[in-house]
Amino acid sequence: MTNVGKRLDRLEKQFGSGKHPGLRWVVCKAGWGLPLDQDTSMQILGECGFLPTVFRFSIVDFCKVPDGLDAKQMERFLREHGAELCSPRRSE
Repeated sequence: MTNVGKRLDRLEKQFGSGKHPGLRWVVCKAGWGLPLDQDTSMQILGECGFLPTVFRFSIVDFCKVPDGLDAKQMERFLREHGAELCSPRRSE
């Protein structure tokens, strides 16, 4: 059973499923002054289903978030426009 378990673990890691999320890069402006921290923003994007779960590699681009938003406005922006920030997109 251990050989089968190890093989399944390697396959899950290879395809980015299971307990291995893969590699995720987060792009943001230097000195990021956005109202929500990165962990909260990633949690919102994950809850909305914008973060890919099948790919081994993904990019989240917070440079596209407009300046001057407060915390509520940023949360709304992430929920409405999260697909534009995440690549590869779930539809691809």
